[in-house]
Amino acid sequence: MDNGLTVLLQPDPSTALVAVCVLYKVGSRDEQDTKTGIAHLFEHLMFSNNGPGIDFDSILQNAGGECNAFTTTDTTQYYSVAPSNQLELLLALESNRISGFHVSQKDFKTQQRVVIEEFSEMYLNNPYGDFNHILMQMAYKTHPYRWPVIGFDQQQLKNLKLEDAEQFYHTFYTPSNAVLVIHGNFNVDETKKMIQTYFGKINAGISLSRYYPAEEKILAHRTKTIMKEMPEEGFYLAFPYCGRMDPDFYAVDFMTDILSEGKSSLLYKKLRKELMICSGIDCYITATTDPGLILVEGKLNPGHSIEEAEAVFWNILEEIQTKELDDRTWEKYMNKNESAYLFSQMGAINQALNLSYAEWLGNPELIHTELENYLNLTKSNIQTAAKNYFSKEHSCSLYYRFEK
Repeated sequence: MDNGLTVLLQPDPSTALVAVCVLYKVGSRDEQDTKTGIAHLFEHLMFSNNGPGIDFDSILQNAGGECNAFTTTDTTQYYSVAPSNQLELLLALESNRISGFHVSQKDFKTQQRVVIEEFSEMYLNNPYGDFNHILMQMAYKTHPYRWPVIGFDQQQLKNLKLEDAEQFYHTFYTPSNAVLVIHGNFNVDETKKMIQTYFGKINAGISLSRYYPAEEKILAHRTKTIMKEMPEEGFYLAFPYCGRMDPDFYAVDFMTDILSEGKSSLLYKKLRKELMICSGIDCYITATTDPGLILVEGKLNPGHSIEEAEAVFWNILEEIQTKELDDRTWEKYMNKNESAYLFSQMGAINQALNLSYAEWLGNPELIHTELENYLNLTKSNIQTAAKNYFSKEHSCSLYYRFEK
C-alpha cells in the first residue's frame, strides 16, 4: 500500500472461516542489549489491551472467534480467526493496534509483572531453565541472538519503563514494518476496500536501517559446567549452522528428525532404548533468520555419566558422516517429514501464519514450493550437512552436574 503495508490475500471458499495475521518485522534481535525482553513484553501489552475498553479476547469470543500472538528472535505475529462474516471486525481490531499507542501506566505495570513472573516460573524455578540464557551467551558473542526472547534477566525487565514501550511502538509498529495476511472465505474486491478504509490513512512510520553483526566462527570448543542440586544430570550441546534461507537448512532440519524424532530415531533408539543411558534425549534447530544453532539436550539415568552419553552421540554422528542411511530409515523419515509438513499447512490460521512468514523471508511462494525442498534431498545431502555442522571443535557444551 502507499504507506508501506504489505498485504497478501489468499481466498479459500472451502472454509467458513477467515483468519487475519499481522507480522511485525521486529523480534528480540532488534532490542538494545541494556533493554532486552521489551519485544516480548510489548506483545503482551498489545495483545491484552488495545485502548480504553478494547479487549481483543472478549470481543472476539463474543463474535465466535479467537486470537493469540507470539514473539521470536526475528518477528512478532498476531493472529485471529472467526466466522467469515466477522472479517471487518478483525480488520478493525488490527487497525486499532497499529494506529496509535493506547497503553496506560497501569496496564504497562500489570503486564510487566506478568512477564517477570513468567521469567521466574520458566527460567528460575526450573532446574535446567537457565540453559538457554547460558548457552546463547556461549555461542554468540556479538550477534543479538545472545540473549533469549524473554530477556537477559529480571532486573532488565524491572527497569523497563512506559516511555521505553512507547518508543518501541513508534519505531517498529508501523505499516512499513508490517505484513497483513488474510486467508479464508472472503470477497477480494470488498476486502480490498475494507483494508483501504481501516489501514490506508495510517502513517507509514520511520524508515528503519538495521544492522546485525555477523557472528565469528567458534575456533575452539567452549564448555561450561553448572554444579547444583537437580533431579538428573544433563548436557546441552550447541552447533552453529546456516540461516533460514540457506539451501543447507532443509538438510539440517531433516537430519535432526532422523536423530531424535520418534522412538525409532537414532539417538532415542541407542541412548534411551538399548543402552538406557539417557532418560530423555532431543535434537532440534533454532530456525532463526540469521545463522542459528543445532541444539542437543539430554538427561542422564542414574549410574550413567555425561561422558558416556557424549561418546555414544559422537559414534552415531560418525556413522551418519561416513555411511549412507539405509533405505528403510530414509523412506520412513521422508514420509514422516511430508506428513508433518502437510499437517502444518492445515487450517485457516496456519495458512495465514505460514504465508506471512514466507513473505517475511522474502519468498511468499515458499508456501507452495517448500515441501519440494525436502523431497529433493538426497542421502549425500545429509552426510554433507553432518560433516559441515557437527564438529566438537566448533561447538559449545553446557553440563549440569550434581553438586558434591
